[in-house]
Amino acid sequence: MKNIWICISILILTSVFSFGAVIQEDNDIVTMDFTMAERCLEWLEFINTGANNMAVREYFMKNVAPTKGCQSIIHHWERFKKWDEDEFYKFIMTALDKMPHEEEIHYKDGSLTMFGRRRLLWKNALYDPEQLRDDLEMLKEISLKDNALTLAKEHLPEETILKNDFYIVLFGHSSAFSVGKENGFDLLQLPKNEEGNIHVDEVIRIFAHEMHHTGFDYWTRKNLATVKNQDNLLLIGILAAEGMPTYFLDQPYNHLQEYQAKGDSIYQEVASDWERHKARINNLYREAEEHIRLNLEGKLGQKEIMEIWMSGAKGAAYVLGADMLSIIDQYLGHDKAVQVAVDYRQFLKIYNQAAKKAHEQGQSCFIFNQELVENISSYTGAS
Repeated sequence: MKNIWICISILILTSVFSFGAVIQEDNDIVTMDFTMAERCLEWLEFINTGANNMAVREYFMKNVAPTKGCQSIIHHWERFKKWDEDEFYKFIMTALDKMPHEEEIHYKDGSLTMFGRRRLLWKNALYDPEQLRDDLEMLKEISLKDNALTLAKEHLPEETILKNDFYIVLFGHSSAFSVGKENGFDLLQLPKNEEGNIHVDEVIRIFAHEMHHTGFDYWTRKNLATVKNQDNLLLIGILAAEGMPTYFLDQPYNHLQEYQAKGDSIYQEVASDWERHKARINNLYREAEEHIRLNLEGKLGQKEIMEIWMSGAKGAAYVLGADMLSIIDQYLGHDKAVQVAVDYRQFLKIYNQAAKKAHEQGQSCFIFNQELVENISSYTGAS
């Protein structure tokens, strides 16, 4: 199976389900940091001078690894696997064919594997770092922060406080990611239009998506700080946390033809995955009901949930979560839909209210088992 993780995506999961003290309300604070990208471009130029392997590694560890942007990448992946500065260095150097590897570059159908895509991105960067430098300068000129903040807050409860540190990085895997208030955006995967210019609207949507995750995290830490055994709520949390920005911000269902026409295989796979999951949406509801129950009972864990619901360019969780939000939005209204973020345990209850109203108006919608709804909505994790 092709496991391609973008945006996201597991991106916010650890931060959403790791609680600290109740946070104090304050003003929105959003910062942008380009340091890692700038230092990494200088490092690529240093490689092109013909520097030896020892010097290349020393330069990276001294100038790139300590940057907050590089550390955000470390924080992103160390939640799921063995990951540190050394692993990231190997990750890049194998992609540049500067270290031996046994990774497959192409699938049997000829399409690029995730390693093959990473290799292409990094080798292009090494070949022409000046182009990336131009991209970075153009990115700085866009009013990303204000536009993305406005867009994200349109689809969050009014009282949401957003604190985001955005790091523009060179990564080659996740196009964007979120770890609490840390957010990364991969310059190597900067969306562009047919003329080769930055696709401004799409970049703003990506930033708004990550900001939305931070807003979701704000309410989770504020209202669910005392909930224990949060792993048992993982699937319902994913459906809510990814469903909201997918439905309100990304709206891939409105861009499928555009994605299919793009030369980038990732976009084509997003469109293909979306259509495939959407075609079996009724089954997804039934499967989600069973898997939410098993997760609640501790019989279905993170590994299985990720493989079933998050694998692919656009996992089934995005499609189902967005569909559930669309029902709530249509039958209960936008204000009720954004309240899902306040306490995602209420997601099934709010959805069922909307589905029952839809039934009253002659629309057939799946309704979740009421006992399951009550167990989820009242869950505290206490034994």
